[in-house]
Amino acid sequence: MTYTVRPASATDAEAATGLLAELHAHFDVHRPADLLRRTRRLSRFDYGKGDPPPLLILDGDAPIGFATYDLSLPSKWWSGSLRISEFLVTASARGTGAGALLLAELHTIARTAGVVVREPDQAGPEVFTTEERYIGSHVIHFAHERRCAEHWIALRAAAAENGWPAPRLDDRWHTELHDDPEPGHLYAEGEVPFLLLPDGRVVTARFRTVYVEEYLGHGPENRWTLALDGRELRTHGQLRIDHSWSRGENRPALAVPVDGGALMVSYEYYDSNHFGSDSGTIDYLIDLDTNTVTRHEHLTFEPD
Repeated sequence: MTYTVRPASATDAEAATGLLAELHAHFDVHRPADLLRRTRRLSRFDYGKGDPPPLLILDGDAPIGFATYDLSLPSKWWSGSLRISEFLVTASARGTGAGALLLAELHTIARTAGVVVREPDQAGPEVFTTEERYIGSHVIHFAHERRCAEHWIALRAAAAENGWPAPRLDDRWHTELHDDPEPGHLYAEGEVPFLLLPDGRVVTARFRTVYVEEYLGHGPENRWTLALDGRELRTHGQLRIDHSWSRGENRPALAVPVDGGALMVSYEYYDSNHFGSDSGTIDYLIDLDTNTVTRHEHLTFEPD
């Protein structure tokens, strides 16, 4: 066998995506949209400064492994580093020295750039020459995603046991093709049981997780509505609900009558931005006669 290592090119897109799919399968990751995005990006060879293309290792002409990495160059404030994001030697070539050769090339790239390879926080350096497969936690947060999946499984079981409307989650960011996120891109949408009415019905909270671009920072933001018997309730002002509800972590509480004939439930709320954080509780009041929702916030702002 004759091993060579070189950067991937646009003509390697299909083979590189097959290797990435093998890496995802090993770690039980299901992200078809990510595979499509990465294939399209490599096909167009759309890489910028500090964001190099994948590094391939080949046996003859056949790719048998790859590595992706981030390269940050030295500056006045930073010594720079090369951080490995993903690393795979395909099963048939494992234990033949391919992983060591691929790792050595990464060290050569780092030395040429005047930096060092930064060892992963969650894996020792031998993982690249023994297991020969690795995904950094900054690429895919395995523990976080598995916790989220467990929350939704438990919520579905609780809903079935208690006769609540079945929760739903459509994780579009992982299943549909997007380029780099732009304002308006939909990450996910879903619905969860939110509060119990004395007559046995359940008000559900619907969310749409949308990518927003604003002064306080870019990223996904949840936008909420409440519904009863499948029909949206009218809301006075912007509806704010803690993000944990969109992760399936919470269970609905029984709404109690208050003065004026409304039904109320109180939930904890937390949110943060560059200036500080809001924390406390929000009372949600449902008026069944008018099919409206109002809220009373009891929040404290803590500056950073």
